Amino acid sequence: MDFHLQSYGERAVFIQKLSGRRQSCVLNALKVSPPHGFVEYVVGYSNVLVILDGVLSAKRFPEWLSAIPEVNQADLLPTRLLEIPVKYSGADLAAVAKMAQLSIDEVVAIHSGADYRVRMMGFAPGFPYLDGLDSRLHFERRASPRNHIVPGSVAIGGRHAGIYSVASPGGWHILGHSEHPLFQPEMAKGAAPDENAVFALAPGDRVKFVAIN
Repeated sequence: MDFHLQSYGERAVFIQKLSGRRQSCVLNALKVSPPHGFVEYVVGYSNVLVILDGVLSAKRFPEWLSAIPEVNQADLLPTRLLEIPVKYSGADLAAVAKMAQLSIDEVVAIHSGADYRVRMMGFAPGFPYLDGLDSRLHFERRASPRNHIVPGSVAIGGRHAGIYSVASPGGWHILGHSEHPLFQPEMAKGAAPDENAVFALAPGDRVKFVAIN
């Protein structure tokens, strides 16, 4: 496969303009057979930053990358599926239904019926940008962002769904709330913290929203 590459300092390579499919192939290869000198990677929405142990490893990296094959979905590592319960009573639920010319029940059914994929983490610790939002719910962000949104707020903005992981300002449309913890910094204490305990989600994970009363 051909890739758009950019050097990122002396020992890192920035892989750009990746489709969701190609990004999955790269991440799969990094987990199954990482390149010589591999240290870690950071996932963006359509890119991956790969950090290596030195200049020589960075120079060799394009050769490893070009050998990555196009693989079928069945050949990729299995992804985690996290079911997140949501109480659909958000402050913007009625307004979204009106904009979409749908009933509130229809909005809930559409939002909870989609199969989402975590495309990247960002904005705040543990905040997932979710691909898979039905086009009927694609709306620009609110003209006036809120100063304070509580953790667990389930929201939509543009082409994405997301969940506010910490208290913060925000301009997405709030559809509901979940008690499922996304970011638990206290779990990072100790000699060998488990990142899966700190962050509930990671890029590549699948998410299913489950409506509750």
